[in-house]
Amino acid sequence: MKTLKWMIPCLFAAVSIVAAGCHSQDQAAADNNGIMSPSQAKAAIGEVTLGHQVGAGGTIAGDQKGNRFTGGQPVFVSFMIGKAPAGTPVTVDWYGSNGAQLGSDQKMVSRGESVMTFNAKDTSAWAPGDYHVDISVGGQKVDTERFSVVAPDNADNAENAATKPGDAIADVKVGHQLGADGTIAAGEEGKKFVPGQSVYIVFRSGSAPEGTNVEVEWYGPDNQKLLTDQLQVKPGDSVMHFASGRNGGWGLGDYHADLLVNGQKVDTERFSVVDETKADKTRAGR
Repeated sequence: MKTLKWMIPCLFAAVSIVAAGCHSQDQAAADNNGIMSPSQAKAAIGEVTLGHQVGAGGTIAGDQKGNRFTGGQPVFVSFMIGKAPAGTPVTVDWYGSNGAQLGSDQKMVSRGESVMTFNAKDTSAWAPGDYHVDISVGGQKVDTERFSVVAPDNADNAENAATKPGDAIADVKVGHQLGADGTIAAGEEGKKFVPGQSVYIVFRSGSAPEGTNVEVEWYGPDNQKLLTDQLQVKPGDSVMHFASGRNGGWGLGDYHADLLVNGQKVDTERFSVVDETKADKTRAGR
């Protein structure tokens, strides 16, 4: 019994030291605004891969790796980031053949995150030439990946395996309620909502491969972006949906939602928030 009493405080102290160590790493990142020394930043990132599609785990499959893309095709960069403490900023900067910066994106490392992925959202205006993307961790540049935009005949074979954004989703519907099969319920299709009603957008994703990113951007009457949401196609997904949530703060007027596949806009759905006398006569509202 005396031995047990002696061991309990020691075990507690050991656990406390380990927890304090984990906390101190995250706290140090927070205290320094995530800024690292060059050596720390370099050690925080693992293998970097460029490619055409990402899988469910955020990595790029072997048959989707490549560094030759056509204009309009998404460019993904994926890398291991498990050694960076939570709160560390990670930035990617995209550059054209003339050295001009084309875009920039930043994410913060979450606790337990091991893989991070970025993608160039719109490459439709990118002319043939040599490009590169710089990766910075904790304020320090740690990697540069080079790639090319080429004619279709010279692109990676992975292009044939990657679904074109416009072909990835189909049968887009807008409505008031979902049915048991995940589609808009019978009698619930419509595009005129009262304040406080949720707006559902449903679509088929059967031709989109696993890992395809599908995003929705909700816009108000003044074309101001109100909300964004993102899903990733999982094995077996055939029907997917987005919901606006309760739109009690949305005033009367005309709205729209853009659907994007791997950063490329493929569909726009328009709807209105109206008073009750003009709303859809749905089954739920009868």
